[in-house]
Amino acid sequence: MFDRLPDRTFVFAVFALLLSIAAFAYLTLWPAFEIYVTDASGNKTARMAGIVEAHGWSGLIFALIPVVITLGAILSVPPSGKTERRHKVNLIVGTVLLWVFIVALSQQIGVMYVPASTMLTSVVVLMLVRDRAWGKSGKRERTKSARELREEAVLRANRSGNQVGRRRRRRKSR
Repeated sequence: MFDRLPDRTFVFAVFALLLSIAAFAYLTLWPAFEIYVTDASGNKTARMAGIVEAHGWSGLIFALIPVVITLGAILSVPPSGKTERRHKVNLIVGTVLLWVFIVALSQQIGVMYVPASTMLTSVVVLMLVRDRAWGKSGKRERTKSARELREEAVLRANRSGNQVGRRRRRRKSR
C-alpha cells in the first residue's frame, strides 16, 4: 500500500495548489471587501461585498492568476521525485511569479496567497536540497582519484593476467 506514495515535493506542490484554490474561493465567495456608498444627503455608509462587486470582473481574473501559476508549477513537479533541470526551472519561475504577484497586489488580494507561495517556495528548497545532499539519480558520479584509478587498473590486470599496472622486477645487470 505504501510502496506507491508520491514524493514529498509533489505533495507540497499539491498543498500549494489547494491553498491557492482556498484563497481564490475565499475571495470570490466571501464578502471580504468594504464598499463605501455616499447617498444624496452626503451620508457615507460602508457595506461588505465580494471581489466581483468591489473590483469588477477584472478583480476576479486577477484573483485567478495565482491559481493558474500554482497549477503550472504543480504540473512541472513529477510525482516520482525524479526531477530534471526543466522541472526546477519551471518551478522556480512559477514561485518567483507568484511572489511578484503578491508584492504587486498586496494591498487588495495579494496577502491571501502568501501561504500558497510559501508552500511553493518550500517545494523549490526541498527539490534543491535533496539534489545536493543525496545526489540526483542519473547525476554524474564524482571523479575518482589517481589512486582509485590505479587500483582499478591493477584489479583488471590481475583478472586478465596482463602485466599492465604491476610493478616490474628489475633485473640486475650482468
